[in-house]
Amino acid sequence: MATAPGVATPEEYVGDTLAREQTSLWADAWRRLRRNRLALVSTFILLLLVVVAIVSAFWTPFPIWRQSVGPTYDPPSLHHLLGTDQRGRDIFSRLMVGAQVSLQVGVGTQIIVAALGITVGLLAGYFRGWLDGIISTIINIFYGIPDLLVALILVLLLGRGLDKIIFAIAVTRWMDMARLVRGQTFALREREFVEAARASGTRPNKILSRHILPNALGPIIVQATFGVPQAILFEAFLSFLGLGVQPPTPSWGAMAADGFHALRIAPHIVLVPAIALSLTLMAFNFLGDGLRDALDPRQKR
Repeated sequence: MATAPGVATPEEYVGDTLAREQTSLWADAWRRLRRNRLALVSTFILLLLVVVAIVSAFWTPFPIWRQSVGPTYDPPSLHHLLGTDQRGRDIFSRLMVGAQVSLQVGVGTQIIVAALGITVGLLAGYFRGWLDGIISTIINIFYGIPDLLVALILVLLLGRGLDKIIFAIAVTRWMDMARLVRGQTFALREREFVEAARASGTRPNKILSRHILPNALGPIIVQATFGVPQAILFEAFLSFLGLGVQPPTPSWGAMAADGFHALRIAPHIVLVPAIALSLTLMAFNFLGDGLRDALDPRQKR
């Protein structure tokens, strides 16, 4: 049915209303986030980590593979800011490259998790029926298998490359994102603006991409923020077991494992990567808490 000139169609009206609501939501969320000091400090720490990771791709004080650049088990000094390890390698240089590895694992894992989990969750939540039943069964099966067992099997089968480790971790983590998006889609598909778009003849793929997904972005971002430290910790644990990235590429977990036997005589070899890992995990968690509070529409403060 044709509309009069200058009169918006139902789809255009829904789109304009949705755009105004989203602008208000994100502006309000940014205002609340700025009030959260822990989230702001965490953001600064993570930005510093990103800068260190980028710089390490082009420069480090010493080559990470070079041994005997200083005395073995040398404590922190002006020449070696964080000391040297059991092979005389500079810990600060290796820590910088380890930050690069951790960020690649954390962000790379969440990219795969988001791509798979969002797609599966949207399909299951919108179409429901037999498709939702199949997807829910697959999710429950994956939940019933220990994460560590799946990751170990995939690493042993595929090898210890960084890309393979990222894939192995993503396979054990996509279910959380899929279940979250499925629940959000279940709730949003019955909202008035989705019903209006459906009544105006909008195709399901456009409804999912233009109406449901934008309104579910808040919880998705929060879930991804919490998923990054989980992936980093998982990779550190695999590296601690000797199944992480291949030497000489350093990983914080592998660095801690290398110095564990010398903990009494040179504790800095273990403490330095352990502290870096702890700060990174806490920063992501505090930022996730801040984003969760900021993106909650029920928060009015």
